[in-house]
Amino acid sequence: MHWSLMEVLQVIFQVGLVIVPHIGYVVQCIVIHRTRSFDGYAPLVSLILLTSNTLRIFYYIGHRYLLALFIQAVVGVPVHGGLLWKILEVHWWELLHGQSAGVYNESDAVISDTPSEQASAEAAKVFSAPGSAGAKRDPTAESQDDAAPLPHTEGIPVQQAASSSDAHHTIGVVENVSTSQPRLSCIAAVTDPLLRFLFRIEDCLEACFLRHTGLQFLCTYLLAAVTSLLVILLYYVSISIFWEDAPVVVGYMALTIEALLVLPQILRNARRSSTKGLTVLLVLTWACGDVAKVVYFIYAKQSLPFIVCGCFQILLDIVVVAQFIFYRFIRKRDGELCVEGEGVADRRYREAAIMAL
Repeated sequence: MHWSLMEVLQVIFQVGLVIVPHIGYVVQCIVIHRTRSFDGYAPLVSLILLTSNTLRIFYYIGHRYLLALFIQAVVGVPVHGGLLWKILEVHWWELLHGQSAGVYNESDAVISDTPSEQASAEAAKVFSAPGSAGAKRDPTAESQDDAAPLPHTEGIPVQQAASSSDAHHTIGVVENVSTSQPRLSCIAAVTDPLLRFLFRIEDCLEACFLRHTGLQFLCTYLLAAVTSLLVILLYYVSISIFWEDAPVVVGYMALTIEALLVLPQILRNARRSSTKGLTVLLVLTWACGDVAKVVYFIYAKQSLPFIVCGCFQILLDIVVVAQFIFYRFIRKRDGELCVEGEGVADRRYREAAIMAL
């Protein structure tokens, strides 16, 4: 039996289609196990994929699509089930050791402040209390203190606050900020309620998930999967008699859920203003894998649900990649430049003081 080059490449691609999408999640599970923290990873991502992979398996019963995609779904169930088990294990370990990154209020299933945030808030109260070192001083006394010379620095010439060009530059910046502020307020008026609504949903779902132990979650998943299988089989038997394409509905359900898999991670990154804890390999798996997947779906003339789902996932992948670049590189670089600028100013002030002495 002689295979052509195209057939060999097609087999290699299908094997990669089964294995490669799960590599990033396996690495993420190893990182969570090693660091004993899942702060950078949204558990809802694996919950979404576990649900969509289960529905894709049921979809294969009614409609025979590419075998590699079916095997991918079968492999994805234990991968994401194991990752969720590890997250629950780490979560309960954090609770037992008093190191939980999120304290959940069971009455309304909302994430409250973390212990570190509560500690910083208490510290702020202490420093702002009357008589403490950080308490507010009398404005008159503060102005007098500012006017008084520093010890060992009498006679040091005081430089002008800013030149005329600096003053004009500052006025221009203020005018730009004032003109752009109404535009930003209009955007915030639209986006803030939507973000609060999405954050609320994320909090509720994540809180409900984290209340389970690993064994409880496994039993809940098996019960839900068996119930869904019975309902879908009944749907196939009853509806397929009148409508030949009835299984496509299950396919759209599975792929619509899967298309949203990156959305919880986008919300988590935006809330934390950081991508720390999220592995680079997982982000590359999302971006490169989805692009290659859509190209292959179009080439192999797969079902329309797979192509539509893949295109939507690419759009969300672009958002995640932009967040990753911004939080890992741009914001970090700006922070380093700011700190470096402050250090240069302090050094110049010390040099001027030494020269004056």
